[in-house]
Amino acid sequence: MIQTEKLQSLFISEYGEAPQVTVRAPGRINLIGEHTDYNMGFVFPAAIDKSMYFAFRENGTMTCNLTAHDKDAKVSFDLDGTYDTDKLWAKYCMGVIKEFQKKNIKISGFDCLFQSEIPIGAGVSSSAALECGFAKGIDHMANSQLANWDLAIIGNQAENNFLGIQSGILDQFSSLFGKANKAMLMDCENKTFDYYEVDLDTYEIVLINTNVKHSHLSSGYNDRPSECAEVVSIVSESYPEVSSLRHLTREQLEDSESNLSKVLYNRASFILGENERVHAFKAALLTKDIEEMGRLLYSSHQGLQNLYEVSCSELNVLVDLTDVEESIAGARMMGGGFGGCTLNLIHREGMEEVIERIQLKYKQITGIDSTYYHVKIANGVEVLK
Repeated sequence: MIQTEKLQSLFISEYGEAPQVTVRAPGRINLIGEHTDYNMGFVFPAAIDKSMYFAFRENGTMTCNLTAHDKDAKVSFDLDGTYDTDKLWAKYCMGVIKEFQKKNIKISGFDCLFQSEIPIGAGVSSSAALECGFAKGIDHMANSQLANWDLAIIGNQAENNFLGIQSGILDQFSSLFGKANKAMLMDCENKTFDYYEVDLDTYEIVLINTNVKHSHLSSGYNDRPSECAEVVSIVSESYPEVSSLRHLTREQLEDSESNLSKVLYNRASFILGENERVHAFKAALLTKDIEEMGRLLYSSHQGLQNLYEVSCSELNVLVDLTDVEESIAGARMMGGGFGGCTLNLIHREGMEEVIERIQLKYKQITGIDSTYYHVKIANGVEVLK
């Protein structure tokens, strides 16, 4: 964990004065419920103990100075000027500021430095941590006192409007609302959610990173919301009540199959199945049925691979390699897809040897070195000072 004192010291070295406020914003995992958020379905995420840390201070000008310490990169821009940069991380920050300004919240110039222990491009949503931590700091400086839901929407709209990423609200919600040792089952249509204790007994959550990275902007990510919207458009001609895939039934999908391409049918079929798996996973979690949780993870991955087609060969290799390991209850790709991590439920006994064996075989097959992370479920975004 990055110490607040170190963050403050870095800020003083960069800007000459101590910060006024520091913020911690975590990454997230999603136990199950992938790509259902923008389809108004159900998700089951949790914040994790890997975070991004921010330090802020108003500077009495109309200029924003941003320092990404880990990248050794800096960007400055005027609040009353044109927001333009070739640095993707800075675009997320600019998008957040734009959304605050749309709310007529007055923002003065400030200095900001941030550093991260969240692996970039691993599917644990470093981008949402950036958006939400940055938004929390701005909210604090502007004394706008926005609710966490407002900040989640700001982060999501920054992606949608400024970066052109047609994502749902899962990642921002997870980063802001997380609680230690608890996952959150959320209904993405009405934004209601409940916390559930995550007690996996002798099993642990381990992420194994393919170290294959694809930006949402360059991958096929944005195609999926468009395809799902196309399904809704076609089906709603016969069933006007279907305003999103959330409201599509199996019977309606089967009845509409002749009007849908194979690709569109598969996309909708996956979303229906994934929503069902979220509720089944909750039931298994409540009874500590690790075997059933593992089965649901494998089922989710098969759907993401074959029906939704957001996996990649490296992710599939990692999941396939877990099949022969008796101590692994289940595994699946996690996040937007096209790279990143697999989520694995692994028994503690002999865990390191099992992971090492999978990493060795993965390297032999793909030629790529993988990395892994033990994760604990942690609290959400918080102001530290």
